[in-house]
Amino acid sequence: MDTSTSVTNSSSLQISQFILLALPGIHERQHWLSLLLALLYLLALCANLLILITIQHESTLHEPTYHFFGILAVMDIGLATTIMPKILAIFWFDSKTISLPESFAQIYAIHCFFCLEPGIFLCMAVDRYIAICLPFATPP
Repeated sequence: MDTSTSVTNSSSLQISQFILLALPGIHERQHWLSLLLALLYLLALCANLLILITIQHESTLHEPTYHFFGILAVMDIGLATTIMPKILAIFWFDSKTISLPESFAQIYAIHCFFCLEPGIFLCMAVDRYIAICLPFATPP
């Protein structure tokens, strides 16, 4: 008599979307908060675009330090554009779900921007160090 039984578990769970709750309990103030966030997003975009346009059109700003400022402005635009549209979609259109690939893409972009920013600051610091300590090594 065979008393051993083979039991296999073949269940699988497929997660295709996540539900984002945002800030629970603020339904009466949700529209005012979304308006404030939208204005801050537009302000960030306009300010960074103004920095980029100024650096591009002013010939006296074509130096490495100002190019680093331009790179920081592009990274700030990218970071704000990675985060804010989904937050505003949650508040305005009640779009509280996010797919798994979209979530991974957003996380990847956020981490890339956050990891690149200290590298740009390091390059700016080295540039200033060389300009101060070795003033004859840099062209006028």
